[in-house]
Amino acid sequence: MDTLRLLQKDRRRKDIWRNLYMVRHGESTANEVNRFAGAIDAPLTDLGQAQARRAGNDWRGEHIDQVYVSPLERARQTAQIILETMPAGTVAANQTQFDPRLSERYFGEFTLQNKTRLQRRFGLRNYEASLYRGDAALHGGESFEEFRDRVLEFLKTEVYPAISSGKRVLVVAHKYVIELMSRLILRLPEVEGYDLRLPNARILHGDELGRYVEGESPERNFANDWVVVHHSLVLAGAACLGLLINAMGLRATIPPGVLLSLLLVATTISLARISLRNPSAMADRKKLLSPSQLLIRFLLLPWGVTALGGWLWPAHGTDISSTLIAVVLLLAAPTAVTATILSRSAGGMILPSVYIILLSTAMSAVNTTALLAWFGMSDLAFQALVFVGLSVSTLVLPMAVAYYMRSYHPIVTAKFAEDYAAVAVLALAFFVVLAFQNVHLDTFYPMGILAIGIGVALRLLAVRTARHRSLYGLDDYFSTSYPNIFLVILLANLVGNAAALDLATWFLVPMFMLAPMDDRLILRLQKAQPEFHLLKYLRIHHPGEEGSSSHKHP
Repeated sequence: MDTLRLLQKDRRRKDIWRNLYMVRHGESTANEVNRFAGAIDAPLTDLGQAQARRAGNDWRGEHIDQVYVSPLERARQTAQIILETMPAGTVAANQTQFDPRLSERYFGEFTLQNKTRLQRRFGLRNYEASLYRGDAALHGGESFEEFRDRVLEFLKTEVYPAISSGKRVLVVAHKYVIELMSRLILRLPEVEGYDLRLPNARILHGDELGRYVEGESPERNFANDWVVVHHSLVLAGAACLGLLINAMGLRATIPPGVLLSLLLVATTISLARISLRNPSAMADRKKLLSPSQLLIRFLLLPWGVTALGGWLWPAHGTDISSTLIAVVLLLAAPTAVTATILSRSAGGMILPSVYIILLSTAMSAVNTTALLAWFGMSDLAFQALVFVGLSVSTLVLPMAVAYYMRSYHPIVTAKFAEDYAAVAVLALAFFVVLAFQNVHLDTFYPMGILAIGIGVALRLLAVRTARHRSLYGLDDYFSTSYPNIFLVILLANLVGNAAALDLATWFLVPMFMLAPMDDRLILRLQKAQPEFHLLKYLRIHHPGEEGSSSHKHP
């Protein structure tokens, strides 16, 4: 009887499989920006190291007789940290082996590509099939048969003999390696393979393999991925639904507190997915932000429109004043947190977007107060206080919650952020539906037309001011073209500025329905991204060296 049949026969014998522990490495620099690393070396992030320390500190298992580790850097770092933080005497001395059969699968053309872009390019079903089906091509990568054979050989020659003799074994490897080992052990049909959402650095006990796999639903995972990948479509649909409900006469006044709660939920989940690496530790930290872009977008643009409006204002009467103030408030709004979702989906570095959100929020709080004073608003103090309060509550509070979660619960938080990414999108979609209950449909002309014009203008400005041939060009684009319209809607609701409320709400339509325009404009930014800078950012020093894996790569 071959070993695979023995594995299948003994899969329910807890006295055997309870001796096996498996760990996926902590978050790597490639994981952080949603890219495939595969068989090349990508080191751990600060969060990845924290996850490994938590795994070691939380160890409640018994003595380990043998440790097998992938030779790739992120797995070696994870194993070292776990073993150093485990209670003394947990692991037998000199019992750690680096086995090339545990290296991650070589992904060929997928290597270093953004996962969401690949999902959109190939479609979710075809994308997943290429990773989990034996009959699907991986576009130049290691075939599923080759991958399966080496992992199965490792199980046959190393793990099964050890655990059968009563030894306790710890395996530190990679997502697709551990998922394949789990399917082989549980005798799951290969044609039913799917993403098990294996969290970084969680120690998976052989006893709980069945429960863990049963707890993951391919249908639920597919639905979550679809919402995230097609977030612009979901939000555009929400805008249409909100307009339809309003047009049917079901319009109702929505309390600002409800909108604020939805925004807080979406922001917290979005920020929980982002590891805020210390820029001082980055080699190109001075290039992380573009001072000229910040100056143009958040200072010169709103004040330029103010000056132009002030010049035109006397010629058109006082009716234009409320519209002008609404336009200026929209242009002076900080970057939306949705820019991080868009940057992650398009292949940006995400971190620059976060810092632009922080800086633009601070700039906008001061800038908007000054602009309101310029317009001679009688309730300036109240409106300025409301704006600053909203800016703090909608950004600083979720950031503090996300920071606390990632600091004290790094493994759980990363899993939570991944599983509930779709909830963040749906919370924003619900916000959009409710926001349209407060808008007057007869204001589409001129407010709706004006909103569409501003949406197009901001995108053209974004592609013009973005740093071309820069690793951060995509972050520049989304940070410029996506103002925090949600914040403006909340502000307009609270202070009762009808013009600002109508314009900001109508702006939700072009904000997401112009996604096809985004795809066209960012295409040249994507093509111009230099791979050398990407490798430097990810701290990948020798991309041509695919670890010490025994399998051959094209």
